[in-house]
This record gives sequence, C-alpha cells and structure tokens, in this order.
Amino acid sequence: MAITLRKLTETSEIEQLEALEGKIWSPSSAIPYHMTLTIHKFGGLFLGAFDGDEMIGFLYSFPGYTDGEMHLCSHMLGFLPEYRKQGLGVKMKWLQKEEAKALGHSKITWTYDPLETVNGVLNIVKLGGIVRTYLPNCYGDLDDDLNRGLPTDRFLVEWFIDSRRVEARQAEGAPRCAYDHAPEILRYEIVDGIPAPIAADTAQEAPVLLLPVPAFFQQVKQADMNIALAWRKQTGELFTSCFAKGYIVTDIVRDEAVVRYVLEKKPLSAVLG
Repeated sequence: MAITLRKLTETSEIEQLEALEGKIWSPSSAIPYHMTLTIHKFGGLFLGAFDGDEMIGFLYSFPGYTDGEMHLCSHMLGFLPEYRKQGLGVKMKWLQKEEAKALGHSKITWTYDPLETVNGVLNIVKLGGIVRTYLPNCYGDLDDDLNRGLPTDRFLVEWFIDSRRVEARQAEGAPRCAYDHAPEILRYEIVDGIPAPIAADTAQEAPVLLLPVPAFFQQVKQADMNIALAWRKQTGELFTSCFAKGYIVTDIVRDEAVVRYVLEKKPLSAVLG
C-alpha cells in the first residue's frame, strides 16, 4: 500500500506521537502527550506519514521568534527504521513548506549536526536551506549512540520557503555547480582508512571557500574518538570564523572520503535569488 502524508488534525492522531517517538528513538526521549497536544492547540504544525492506517513517521514544528521575527521551528522528523532511505523525509518537508505557507510563515528553522552529512545533503542541497549560524554544544551532553562523547554542536538551518532558491529546488532539483578554483580551508589526511584533520586556515578569504568534513562521521567515531573530537573542534572554529565574516553555507560537494561545505560571501538576497 502506498505511503500517504498529511496534516494531523485529530486529537487521537496527536496521541499516537508519544508511542511512535519511543519506537523511533527511545521511550525516554519521547515528548509527553500533554505537551504535544498543547503545542497542537496553539499554533503547532504536525504532519504524519501513514502505511494504511498505521502512522510510521511524523514531523512536528511550532512558532518561534528570533530578534522579533516570527518563524516556524521544525523540531523533530522521524520514521520507523524499515521506512527510512525511501525519500520520505524530503517529501514530508515539502508538505511542511506548503502547510507552513498556508499558516502565514515565510521561514522555517531547524538544527542538525554539520558532521552528519546525509542530513546536510537533504537540508542544503535538496531543500535549498542555508546556514549562517553555528551553535556550540546546543543540547549539552547527550548519552545516545549518535551523540555520546562529543559536544552537540549544531547548524541552524534557515529555510526561506518563499524564495526563488527553494522554489527552484522543489521544481527543478539542485543545480550542479563547479567550485574548482575555490580554496579549501582545512587540510586532512587519510589515517587507517579514515580522514583526519591536519591544519586549519582561519585567515583564508575568497568569494567561495570549501570546508571538508568526513563523509561518514559515525565510522570515524567508531574508529578513533580522538580524531572525531579533532573534527568537531577544528570545523567548529572554522565555521564560527567564517560566519562572523559574512559567509553563508549554500551547497555541498560530495566525494568518497569527505564532503565539502561550500561557503559563499555574498548578500543573503543574492543567495536566495
């Protein structure tokens, strides 16, 4: 049976979210029903993915403010393991875009770990989000498999859903761009099959910069936690420095061992088209 995606409107549907969160992550991480119900009643946007009558994925968000500007905060997106890697995440985000616009929003924000590059490709390449804010240790110390032993540094994605950039990604897909002459601002080497950072260049400036990160960060963590910590520290310093100079993450270039974040120094209006 085909998977269907739709906005959740009934209280009984909201009630299912707590159990589903527990299955996707862990029961201890599930947000209590009384909180999700309150968010739903007062401006929250909840979406569900269904296989027949069974809810197998969800996305929820709520209104927030930054510097007096209202936007939609996209907090959590997840699917049961057997439904992952089927393109449902990007379909859910496009539905979120349309429902958010119907509610009067022009921007959606969320966070992700910049070293988790599968998420980066979805957020930056496929959806057309941009990044200009780095949040060190955003959630404090977390003792789960993905985060254990590392500061929970995060990118803040800004998704300008009325922009030409986002509309073009939805209609045409991501353009293929070449950055052959852009300098890399972090050198790395391959150590026992995994990439390890060597030296950063915080002084480098050009219209476009490339910042490499591991293509498979969880493999780096399993192989050598010290190398993983070095990636976190050096990339955090570089992203923070670049953002302070006015650079914006606009694209990602994929390779076998690393992926390269593309940082452009141009006005936001030019980036958004």
